[in-house]
Parts: sequence; structure tokens; C-alpha cells
Amino acid sequence: MMIYAVNPEMRTHSCRDVNSNNDGIKVLIGGWVQQIRDKGRLIFLTIRDTQGICQVTLHKNKTEPQVWETCKGLSLESVVSIKGTVKADPRSKLSAELIPSMIHTHSLAAPKFPIDLTKMKTQMDIDTVFKYRELSIRDPEIIAVMELKNLIAASTRVFFLRKGFIEIFTPLILTASTEGGAEMFSVDYFGHPAVLAQSCQFYKQAALACHEKIFGIIPSWRAEKSHTPKHINEFYQIENEIAFATDEEIMQVQEDLVISVLKQVTKDGATQLELLNRKITLPSKPFKRLPFAEAKSLVHELGVETEPQEDFGAPEETALSKAFQEPFFITEFPTHLRGMYYATDPQKPGITHSLDLMAPEGFGELSSGGQRVSDYKILKNRIIKQGYDLDNFNWYLRMFKYGMPPHAGFGLGFERLIRWIANLDHIREACMFPRTPEIFQP
Repeated sequence: MMIYAVNPEMRTHSCRDVNSNNDGIKVLIGGWVQQIRDKGRLIFLTIRDTQGICQVTLHKNKTEPQVWETCKGLSLESVVSIKGTVKADPRSKLSAELIPSMIHTHSLAAPKFPIDLTKMKTQMDIDTVFKYRELSIRDPEIIAVMELKNLIAASTRVFFLRKGFIEIFTPLILTASTEGGAEMFSVDYFGHPAVLAQSCQFYKQAALACHEKIFGIIPSWRAEKSHTPKHINEFYQIENEIAFATDEEIMQVQEDLVISVLKQVTKDGATQLELLNRKITLPSKPFKRLPFAEAKSLVHELGVETEPQEDFGAPEETALSKAFQEPFFITEFPTHLRGMYYATDPQKPGITHSLDLMAPEGFGELSSGGQRVSDYKILKNRIIKQGYDLDNFNWYLRMFKYGMPPHAGFGLGFERLIRWIANLDHIREACMFPRTPEIFQP
């Protein structure tokens, strides 16, 4: 039985209730007309709601004339309420059908729906999918992706909350970039220059002094004109920061998080995974640790051109990711490839205590993180050395004067995680309404 979305005049049951166990039961369902098959004196309707689909069968000589005429006037995606009796049918894949005694049309959809949600005539090309995104999100496969996304978000929150973490909510309009570079969206904030947040890094660190263990699922923006399958301009990150922690501890957190989420997805998202033809295998702990230098050597062995001291480009990252069947970490990144707030190894001054979590199968980087600088003087010198204006970092530096513990954290791309788990070709498919250099509406 559905909760809240129930009105005795509009619906009392869901499509899922039209099954052989309810043979002979009278129900009132409400939903969208997903498919119409008109055989002349026999009409089959497929009705969709959030619980699933059901078949409504009308025989002309057994159906009230008014019900028959109402059905004949329906169009794809019309919204209806249908009252009738459940009839078990062992020949049906759905195990039962609904024999209607009443059809009420709430909203008659315009004829010639611009896309084929059934994919029986044509497979939607990707440009059409996003041109009509407000309509294509009704596609059962896209619905399955969004339901998995909801499940993964809920599983993430349950994981952290059960382990004593506090969820935080940080500002999204900033006076300075936390990541540096020019790839920022500028905002006029009442006459003052500002940017949309690239990261909540500074605010995570500030929150440590009062909460010690924090997390959030927080939006970020990057004004990059990237066209790779893993880049979008507006996205969410699973953020985490822990006081009195090292890079080793945040690797353990990510291992536990990924495995916990995958367990929940395979348990509660089996229907969606089956629809997407995706099989999930739980990885084993600990995930492999691959130092940066070794990763570069492996890329070279795989026949991909690479520069030893440069970050991984898309071809390198993809080749490296395809070499593994389970998630793995790349560790020990050089200092010149990391942000100012990453701590260095005292024994190896040119190496940071940082890491990337990589998804297998060619999906690539999921997260970046590591141990942070907690010393005021070191951090101030880093900011100056990288050419930033100290005035933009006054409040950030100030908190390091008044008790900042050793700490570590990471940011894990939420949509990247969805893309990997759902086996999507492009990260934009993990967004209900994505934002890319070419897509900013609907």
C-alpha cells in the first residue's frame, strides 16, 4: 500500500498491487499511460507509477461504452485513475491484469509524444535525451538510475551517521577559490566579487574544532570546458574530514563506505540493477595501494604515453583503471600536483600524504584526499608561494592560530560514484538535469 500519495478519489493502490496474489480484489490505481496497444476490439494499456507498471485490459464487448470511449481517447503519458478488478493471468509476465470499470483522465497528454520512451520503434540518441530532458527522465532506465542515486545518497548518510559523524551544510558563494586556478564561476555579490564554490574544503576544516568527524553531500561548480565522460560543471561531492586522522585512516573510511554502499545497493536496488543490466561484485579489503611513481610506470607498461611528473591525463587514467577489477588507491602524489593544504612527508619533502580513489573498469578517479597541513606558518607560506592574495584567506588562516588538530579528509564525486555503480557511459546520465558547457537548460 502506498503512503501519502493516496486519495480515495484518485488512487488507493499502486501498480505493484496488480498481481496474482490480489486476484479478485477491487483497486483504484493512478499513473501515466506508458504504452497503448490497440488491437481493434481489444486494448492493452501499460500504466506506470513510482512502484512499477501494470497492464489494463479492455475487451470491447465486456467493457462499459463510456470506459471504452475514454480509453480510445487516451494518448501516451496521459495521467489517469483507473478503477477495476485484479485478474490473475499466468500467461502474463506481470502475473495479472486489471479489468477496468472506470477510467478518469486527469491530464490528457498532447498527441505525438516527442520521444519514444518504450524504445520499441527507435532508440533515443543522447542529444535527444537531453534536449527533452524534462520528458526523458520518465524513461524506465533513467528512473532506475535516479532511484539508485537516491539509494546511494541515503546509504551514504546512514553509513556516516552510524559511525558518529556530523553532517554539515556549507556556503556555496565564496570570496576566494579553495582550489586555485581560473576555472571558477564568478558572481556579483552585492557589488563584491565572489565565486561559486569549487569545494567546501576550508569550511570542513573549520568544523573540525567543534565536531571532529564531519561529512556532507555538497554541491560544487567548476568552469571547465571539459568534454570527457567524467566531467560536468555542476556536481555533488561526498565530503569528509576527520580530526586526529592520517591519510591511512581516510583510505579505510573510503573502503568501508564503498563496500557499505554497494551492499545496500545490491540489497535494495536489485530491481534497478537488473533493469540496467548491471551486476555488482563486492570488492575485498584492503584496496590496493599504488604509489604515484609505480602507477606512472604501469601506465607506460600498458603502452600509453605519459610524463613521469605530470598528473594523469584522461587516456592514462582510463588505461590504468581498466587494468583493475576492483577499486584501488593511487598514493604519494608529488607536492606540485596537490593543493596548498596537503601535508608533505617529512622523509620525502617532494611527496604529499595524499591519494586518489580509483574505480575499476575504466571509470577512473572517484575521489581525492589526504592528510592536511595543520601548522599556521607552513600554510601561510604555501599560500604566499602559490601567489595567492593573503587578504582572501584571513579567516581561513586565523583558525589555524587557535588550535587546529592534525587532520585528514577527502572529497568523493557523487555522480562519479553513480556512474560507476550504474555502469553509465557518461557522467551527465547520473544527473536529472546536468550542466555541461553545452547543456544549461532545461
